[in-house]
Amino acid sequence: MTFNNVIFIILVLASFSGFAWTVQGMVRKMLRGRPTDRQWGDWGARIGDVVNYFFLQRSVAREPGSWHHLLIFWGFWVIVVGTIEILVNGIVPSFSFRQFGVGFNALFKALLDVVNSLVLIMILYAFFRRIVLKPNLILMSLDAGLILGMIGTLCLSHFVSHGFHFPVQSGGDAALTATLVGTPGDPSYMPVSALFGLVAEALSIQTAHTIATAGYWVHVLTILFFLNYLPYSKHLHLLGSLPNILLRLRGQSGILPKVDLEDMEQWGAGRYEQFSWKSLLDSYACTDCARCTNSCPAYVTGKPLSPMHIIHDMRDEMKVRGQGLIQMRQGVNTSGDEETGGVPPDEEEQIILDTLAEAPPMVGGRISDEALWACTTCGACEETCPVFIEHPLAIVQMRTHLTLTEGRIPNELGRMFRGMETNTNPWGMGSDSRMDWAKDMDVPLMAEKGPVEYLVWVGCAGSFDPEGQKTTRSWISLLNQAGVDFAVLGNEEGCTGDAARRAGNEHLFQTMAEQNVNTFRKYGVKKILTTCPHCMHSFKNEYPEFKGNYEVIHHSQFIQQLLKEGKLKAKGNLEGGVTFHDPCYLGRWNDEYEAPREVVKQATGGNVTEMDRSQNKSFCCGAGGGQMWMEETGDRVNINRTTEAVETGAKTIATACPFCKIMIGDGLKALNKDEEVKVLDIAQVIQVDGSNGKKLAD
Repeated sequence: MTFNNVIFIILVLASFSGFAWTVQGMVRKMLRGRPTDRQWGDWGARIGDVVNYFFLQRSVAREPGSWHHLLIFWGFWVIVVGTIEILVNGIVPSFSFRQFGVGFNALFKALLDVVNSLVLIMILYAFFRRIVLKPNLILMSLDAGLILGMIGTLCLSHFVSHGFHFPVQSGGDAALTATLVGTPGDPSYMPVSALFGLVAEALSIQTAHTIATAGYWVHVLTILFFLNYLPYSKHLHLLGSLPNILLRLRGQSGILPKVDLEDMEQWGAGRYEQFSWKSLLDSYACTDCARCTNSCPAYVTGKPLSPMHIIHDMRDEMKVRGQGLIQMRQGVNTSGDEETGGVPPDEEEQIILDTLAEAPPMVGGRISDEALWACTTCGACEETCPVFIEHPLAIVQMRTHLTLTEGRIPNELGRMFRGMETNTNPWGMGSDSRMDWAKDMDVPLMAEKGPVEYLVWVGCAGSFDPEGQKTTRSWISLLNQAGVDFAVLGNEEGCTGDAARRAGNEHLFQTMAEQNVNTFRKYGVKKILTTCPHCMHSFKNEYPEFKGNYEVIHHSQFIQQLLKEGKLKAKGNLEGGVTFHDPCYLGRWNDEYEAPREVVKQATGGNVTEMDRSQNKSFCCGAGGGQMWMEETGDRVNINRTTEAVETGAKTIATACPFCKIMIGDGLKALNKDEEVKVLDIAQVIQVDGSNGKKLAD
């Protein structure tokens, strides 16, 4: 074994030991989080996700302008394979890919040469992009410069170590050739390295040998340094994204976990360890691509919320607070509340806890209240994330902490909560006026009609808001035309509690959910029809935790079904063109894009104009997450969206959510376009012809 081998082995062992120590510390910090109740089955599909979304980068590939990232990413893994050959060869000098066949070695070396060339060009473009083009939130930081510089150094050192090898190999000095380090190459199948070899031919054999050896050691030292810098850099996601993709949520998204209200130690998450370990893994997986923030309606309209930075702040809090917590013995009480039990901290542990207690809090410190309250829970951040981070879940859990533990809520939300508590609706209007929309209509009540096939859930917006009432009347008219067996609850109807839950008032949500489930049980409800995607989402996806299991159908889906069965017939000649606004809770959270479009197409004879931001990339109306009842800072989200709809030139904006209809209607008034353009629910659109469209909209 040569001196070079000994030094090499020591460096590799030290580097990998340091890397392993850092990673185990990261894992220990993450595991200080709470357990998760997620189910981790279907491993075949999960492995397929890793192949598709980690190695093939399918989510990234769908985004325009991602080609340079893809080439760097895929090229980097080819470089890693080539580096593995170098590392093994440094420990076992006889090892080379030649052992797998001359043809394989030649093919791989040629691929490696070409890939290094492409990656180097992409690295130069990445520098140009960050320094000159300056895309939003993609900064030329020291960290980014180091990472790009190290990858570029790996490419250049590859060319130098191989290219300057060639004249030494062919120089006829057997003794000198025997001292070469690294795996041999051949200029006949390494075209770019061969160009460096031409430069080397102008030098003495000894000089070429020295430069080749230097290139080799630069390559080795760079990769070993990169390995240990990685966990501290923005490229931490290379470690965190693969397990996060493997363990991603499969199936229905947007379901908030039930909070144990008897757990007095924790309501929501105010400290990093109060999140689940899976949410903490999310923070390790963040790629810093800023797709989430650039698609966030709050951020786009000038509010202090950046989903990417929320995740960064969680990670930074874990690094600082976690370092102290992992020094604690298992079971030590870290909350400072004697009633929570646990082992009392010893003197050293108490010093650590006192130090942590003096640090700024995560919620209200690193993460401002204003940022958390700006979220509309639209899910655009989660939808666009290439590594499946669940930003809204973390935000709502911090809101729950603010609401139930700290009692720090905006005044408008306090009024909304009181309205729900006293009058079972967020508007705070008298519950005995819930049926005012139907005063001149014959609408069957559950209490009078008895068992029916469908309960029609009118919802708070459909009952109390004037625009929502128009939708409800049209919807009931359609059901009567189609001969559907249905009834409504009337004044027995309450609120689903959706807005309360997403505003952090889990206690109020659970109270309302239990009341509704008891009412449904009294009438034997099995099937529910609703015009509100928020109500649909709650009944369908969140009420099962309260023993409320129902078949829940959105009215867009039911109208589509009635049209197919011939029980309804669309006019098919709505004039002026129609564009459709996708409600977030119908589209992104429940993956229903086809049904409302099919209804609109039949109402217009196929004349539908799509906005640039549509379907899963739709832009929020601004009402979700309790925003409907809150004062808005910055630009108004609904005006941003309404402007886009108006710019399509369509004379009708169709939607399938009462809150979206309210917000877009207000946007049209603010833009002074309410006389030119109308916003209609699809239940209204289906009844409109060219002559009476204005009448229905007014």
